[in-house]
This record gives sequence, structure tokens and C-alpha cells, in this order.
Amino acid sequence: MSWSDFEEHITREIQNLGGRYVWTDVILQGNYHIQKNIQSGNYRLLDGNRKRLKLGSYDECLTELSDLNPTFEHDHLVLLIHGLGRHAGIMDKPKLALRKSGFSAHSLNYATLLEGVDDQATHFTHLLENLKGIKRVSFVTHSLGGLVAREILSRNTHWNDVVADRIVMMGTPNQGAQIAEFLSRMKSYKFITGQSGQDVRPDQKLATLPEPTIPTLIIAGGIGNDIGFNPLLTGDNDGVVTVEETRLNGYHQFKQVKVIHTTIMDHHESIKAMLEFISK
Repeated sequence: MSWSDFEEHITREIQNLGGRYVWTDVILQGNYHIQKNIQSGNYRLLDGNRKRLKLGSYDECLTELSDLNPTFEHDHLVLLIHGLGRHAGIMDKPKLALRKSGFSAHSLNYATLLEGVDDQATHFTHLLENLKGIKRVSFVTHSLGGLVAREILSRNTHWNDVVADRIVMMGTPNQGAQIAEFLSRMKSYKFITGQSGQDVRPDQKLATLPEPTIPTLIIAGGIGNDIGFNPLLTGDNDGVVTVEETRLNGYHQFKQVKVIHTTIMDHHESIKAMLEFISK
């Protein structure tokens, strides 16, 4: 590698801001995945340990992935989708529990602060359309991730030979979030959270988003009283989303756990309920 190539490499890494918050998964095969940098337009190929194997164009990364020719261990894939301002590593605990139970499972990464729900769903739809060796896909989501999954499912519930099976939503503001509506009055909120921060407001994106037509489990956090973890919100809540805001209008299975919003995906009751539901 020449010095100029090295300088270019370092510049790209600096532009990546550490990687987690500007990269979105667009291709998945086995434990290998291709991500797009939403800021720069570059692509990279990662292995199952999130180690970078290739940085370049989409076609270059796809060629290297094809040479590796990885496969999934099981034909039922569970995709885990994190929430606003988070990254794929947040969903590692439920991901490992799913793998231990005999599922192929992958925690998707996406640039929540740079794009809205529509764009994120488009990236993941591309990923679903290019899966190989998978027959069924289920979704396990946290917060905003549930809205992304709902947008994906509103467009289609099958992709070539792959069929949508089930969805679990943990702390997802299916009715919109009071707290987002309140914070949206501040200019800094929109600047920091981008379009996704607007999409979780009541009567915004949610006003026209269809509810899932596949079996659905909602897991909400709360204390079990009228105050919840955050007394500034109306009704029981996990500190960010109220219990009532998580519910859908149509039929769905429901479970409440005593835990705050940011760690609901790690709670032992949440993981147990998720495994029982996905295994049906």
C-alpha cells in the first residue's frame, strides 16, 4: 500500500465516525454482510465478528462475498432491528439466545440518525430479496426498529422464496410517542434525530402505516401503576414509551415486563417470551 492509499484509507475511516452510526446492512449471507456508508456511499464487507474484510464499491464487496460463498445454518432467519440512535450490538443478547435455540439470527445495523423509516425499509427489503437458503424470516425489534419492520411488511410479506413468519416488538411506539412530540418543539431534536425522530411522532408516519398481518407479540416496559418510570408521561411507561403507545389496534399477543426502555431487549422475561413466540 502506498502512502497516498494509506492516507485515503485513514480519511475514509475518520469519515465513518467509528462506523456504527453511519453504516446500514444491505446484503446478508450466512454470518457475512455488506454495509453501505450512508454519508460517503462506500461499501464494506464484514464477517460474523464485525471484522472488515473489504472496503470499496458494492460490486467489489459482492464479488468477494460470492467467492466466500457462506451459508446459513438454518432456514428460519430471525432479523433483529435496533432502535433510534443505537447500533446492532445492542441486540446481541437476544441474538445469541436465538442462535442457541436453533435459529439463524443476525442483528441488522442501520443509520437511524441519517435516514427515515422509508429509506431504512428500502435497504432491508433489498437485503431480504437477496437472501439465499432461507425459507422463513421473523423480526425481533426494539423501539424504532418495530416501525421499520412494519414498513417492510406493509410493502410485502414474501421475497422470492422467503416468507415472513412472525414479529416481536419491544418498546415500539406503535401509536406514536408523546415524548417525541414534546421534544420536536426543540430545533435540536430534529437536527440530532433526523427524519426518524419525526417518524415516531403521533400522526406522522404512523398515521398511514398498516399494522402487521403476521402473528405479532408486543413487549412493553412499565412498573404496573399509573406513573411508570417517567412521571412526566401519561400512564404506565418504560421511561420513554407508554404501555398504551406500544399497542396495536388489531389483535396481538402482549406482555409487560418491569424494565426501562433502553434495556428491555436484554430482560430475561423479554427473551423468554420472544423465544416461546418465535418457536411456535
